[in-house]
Amino acid sequence: MTRTRTFLVAATALLAALFPLAAAGAPASAAPLPAPAAGPAPGTAVQHGGPLTVPAGEEGPVTTYATAALPGGAAGPVKASLRLPGLEWTPGGDRPGVLGHIRWWCAVNGGAFTACSVRGPAEGRGPSLDLPDTAAAPLLTYAIRVDADSWGLLARHETSGDLVVTDGAGAELSRGGLDMAFVQGALEAPYRSVLHARDRSGVLWRYEATGRPGTPLKARTRIGGGWNGYTALAPLGRPTADGEGDLVARDRDGVLWYYAGSGDPAAPFWPRVRVGGGWNAYTSLVALPDGLLARDRTGVLWHYPRRPAAPPAAPFGPRARVGGGWNAYTAVTPWGTGLAARDTAGALWLHPGTGGPDPAVPLRPRVRVGGGWNGYTALAPVSGPGHQAPPDLLARDRNGDLWAHHGTGGSVEPARQRIGWGWNQYDLVL
Repeated sequence: MTRTRTFLVAATALLAALFPLAAAGAPASAAPLPAPAAGPAPGTAVQHGGPLTVPAGEEGPVTTYATAALPGGAAGPVKASLRLPGLEWTPGGDRPGVLGHIRWWCAVNGGAFTACSVRGPAEGRGPSLDLPDTAAAPLLTYAIRVDADSWGLLARHETSGDLVVTDGAGAELSRGGLDMAFVQGALEAPYRSVLHARDRSGVLWRYEATGRPGTPLKARTRIGGGWNGYTALAPLGRPTADGEGDLVARDRDGVLWYYAGSGDPAAPFWPRVRVGGGWNAYTSLVALPDGLLARDRTGVLWHYPRRPAAPPAAPFGPRARVGGGWNAYTAVTPWGTGLAARDTAGALWLHPGTGGPDPAVPLRPRVRVGGGWNGYTALAPVSGPGHQAPPDLLARDRNGDLWAHHGTGGSVEPARQRIGWGWNQYDLVL
């Protein structure tokens, strides 16, 4: 019995040494050593399993392995690099394959993963990664772990790299191809917007956008009750799925309250802070990225610009008059940097934002989308597919069905896609 127990303990220790556990949310502490389908010939390197597909998004890192066979007689410490001529060296840019939006970890022979250093292009070649130095051996197995975010990828991008192993004097010992395909993955939370909906019992619900055209919304999560005490709600800027984004709410007495974003998706708002009274003078409150628009009872639109780094109790500067005639609209909602507005005849108009310094001119001249929008009882924006895609416009019909009109450049498609039902349970969708 003692010998059996000793054997099991020793076997468990051996397995733990060969396959160490990875910490949650971080690259594994060491790389396992899968065997290639066929051993490479001396002087060559072989990638295991063919090209690596790298999803650019929130999926997390993926790993590829390559085994290099050194020629007989190779001795001393050896160096290795992965040359990537197909990737641009433009950190912080927004073109395909930008290294500033890709993170790399490397390991050799089952050792610990460490961040790879990235070298810029030299002599007309593209950038390269420095892999860990190691002692010479007949076979060396390298692991390259890659994580890309969606900001650096606009379309599928393939790159063919070269894994090159050299001795201490720089003489080449082994070489082989290592290929990758960067594809669009799921958008990360900071790039996905949030839709809010208040049910008739006063509970506020939160729907995260997915960034996928077919299923643009995730299942709802509950924010909390008591929100039927407000006659208007307006998210400021663009609330995102990572819990960022503020909101203002007007109560029945005309007092405006400020809810600062917490950064916690499970509890996205800090306790409210009083801004001030007198806001019952307005029939509509709609937010822009840089302020709050308020329509008074005579149809005049006013702009309250947000003050940089202002406290929640005094978030806006003095109001500026934008213009009259806004009673022509029966529904107004944020869209992109401006507004989408439906007139009394059922035509939808887009007012692009200017982003300029003059608070009296926050919007550009309107552009007509089309008619027939009187069949909807609520309009609200949500993230489109891709981090730079125009937002979609969601619309609820009188039956409670929810439809998506996909964004196209500076407009939205007249064609619609049904994405839900039962939305008549909500008295506010924003």
